[in-house]
Amino acid sequence: MLSVHPVNDTYLGLPGYVFAWAIFIAGLSLFFYIIYKRSLLIRSGEADPRLASLGRRLSDLLTYGIIQKRQPRYLWAGVIHIMIFWGFVVLGLRSIDLVTQGLNMPIFHPLMQTAFGPFYDSLKDLFELIVLGACLWAILRRALIRPERYRGSHQFEAYFVLGLISFLMLTDMFYEGSALLMDQSGQVKWLPASELAALILQGSAPRFLAGTHAVSYWLHILALFFFLNFLPLGKHFHIITALPNVFFKRLSKGAIKPARWGVEDIDELESLGVEKIEDFTWKHILDFYTCTECGRCSDNCPANAIGRPLSPKMLTIKLRDHCFDRAPLFGWKKGGAPAEGAQAMVGGIISNDEIWSCTTCGACEEECPVFIEYIDKIIDMRRHLIETSQNPKTFNQVLMHVEKTGNPFGKPAAKRADWIKEMEGTPVRALSEGDEVDVLFFVDSYGSYDPAAQSIASDIAEGLHIAGIDFGILGPLEKDSGHQVRRMGEEGLFQLLLEENMETLNEIRFNRIVTTDPHAFNTLKNDYPGSLQVVHYTQFFVDLVDNGSLKPLKRLEKEDMYTYHDPCYLGRHNGIYDAPRKLLRAIPSLNLVEMERSRDRSFCCGGGDVMLWYEIEQEEMRMAEKRIQMAKEAGANVIVTACPFCYIHFEDAIKTGGMEDEMRVVDLMGLLVSTLRN
Repeated sequence: MLSVHPVNDTYLGLPGYVFAWAIFIAGLSLFFYIIYKRSLLIRSGEADPRLASLGRRLSDLLTYGIIQKRQPRYLWAGVIHIMIFWGFVVLGLRSIDLVTQGLNMPIFHPLMQTAFGPFYDSLKDLFELIVLGACLWAILRRALIRPERYRGSHQFEAYFVLGLISFLMLTDMFYEGSALLMDQSGQVKWLPASELAALILQGSAPRFLAGTHAVSYWLHILALFFFLNFLPLGKHFHIITALPNVFFKRLSKGAIKPARWGVEDIDELESLGVEKIEDFTWKHILDFYTCTECGRCSDNCPANAIGRPLSPKMLTIKLRDHCFDRAPLFGWKKGGAPAEGAQAMVGGIISNDEIWSCTTCGACEEECPVFIEYIDKIIDMRRHLIETSQNPKTFNQVLMHVEKTGNPFGKPAAKRADWIKEMEGTPVRALSEGDEVDVLFFVDSYGSYDPAAQSIASDIAEGLHIAGIDFGILGPLEKDSGHQVRRMGEEGLFQLLLEENMETLNEIRFNRIVTTDPHAFNTLKNDYPGSLQVVHYTQFFVDLVDNGSLKPLKRLEKEDMYTYHDPCYLGRHNGIYDAPRKLLRAIPSLNLVEMERSRDRSFCCGGGDVMLWYEIEQEEMRMAEKRIQMAKEAGANVIVTACPFCYIHFEDAIKTGGMEDEMRVVDLMGLLVSTLRN
């Protein structure tokens, strides 16, 4: 290292370290002030317990925060990000060393005199080249390839920050490179970045080298503190907040957050849902600060893909900008109702159609590399719209039917088990209070009343009977599971359904619950209290096939090509991917092909939740129609699913699209049972 450091020179009659201290104090003071102002809004947010399971959180922080496991899901963009991230990790020590040298406090000098010093200097130089290359790669990629998912992002800021990071790399390279040329000690190190800079400076006059050495240092220090204070002003705040956001991520999937954490009785609340930014939880406000604007969420959002007004990325960007407006760096806009003439957050900044466009499929959350949560935020905004009667009018009759009859069709509870009368040779027991059974078959409303879903329920009952399972249904005692009701935002009605169903379940003795559809499975498993032993029928029947209780022997008659569609609430929300495929592979002569978007990247059919009763006018095409196109592209002519809502929507899309001669849809249970019959 060169013995004469730039801070030892005199500038304007003052020693350099005076300027270094001034930059250090001013830079850190401004940074902590900005962080303090940004934290005010987080501290004003609602409670959200996020400290349970510390071991799991630390493990996930290492896996997803440090190792960056999700980044390579978009391969080249992920590689670029990992290169820059690890450059920050490695070069962090270098930045601290340069700053403390300027303060005349070279705390790392003893360490650098050990064997670690030459090793780190070489590693540091290598990563400077890696980061510089990654930044140039990212700039060219944005400028030339222009991925569609970046539309709406702050492009200038991205270019500016990539340029600023490159500038930091270059100033350190020329700082070290000029020192190499001036240093006559003959010390041998492998310093690829510094040597590259020295090659460029080769032949320069000693005075020019000294000037380059000093200017490079001061420009680097100024750029470093400018960069530090620029981060919290926009999308690059994620460089600071990403690791905390990953640490505090939600550990379980499928469930919806309560109306308010810590409040057992929602009647105690003055209002439900989210109306203003401070009504979000502190973690959800942290989400807004953490968005990287990478667009992976919107790129995988089925609503966005078919032209609905929802873009998860833009929703987050708009709410983050609203956060900055509510908590500016100078002053503080207190919470409360919007000022007269100001745009409301819900219904204004975020339009009603954006809120209702979401199918809660979870594709956005599955893809986000920093674990931003979208579904709970949207449900909370829906709760506000429902409470203030701003919901679509079509909901009113559906919700009234559920409240009065326990099903969205408004049909009498006495007819809930009528479908079993059509099952010849398959006895189905309708249970009464006090009865005992091994398997409780929870049919839910669609399986009980909708003809297409009834056929699936009948196939499940037949399969249980063939396997010799002691099972029964609740019949008139059963109420709707409430899955759709809760995700529509009608929390009070969901709580009523939950209480009534739990009372019934507590009156009947059973070992396990088997459900017809993934929605009922999800809500019984994740939204209901206690630890109900609930499984989806695919999980239950794959065990029966494995243990030999059921043997699919009948070969399929046609040489069709089948593809399996992963239902959102079976796959992404509950991680059940292998059981359905294992059942399909057990069927003789079945030809199975995978769609490009399968498993945790499956494309929602648009069949569940709000979309059952409300259509968005801006749709360019239906989700089910787009999914059928994906099946065709995979070479399949039969779509297999394990959800009655998927089945209904695919069947309808095939009919309305005039594709009956080229595509058909079957439910997995019907396919399996057809191979068991003589």
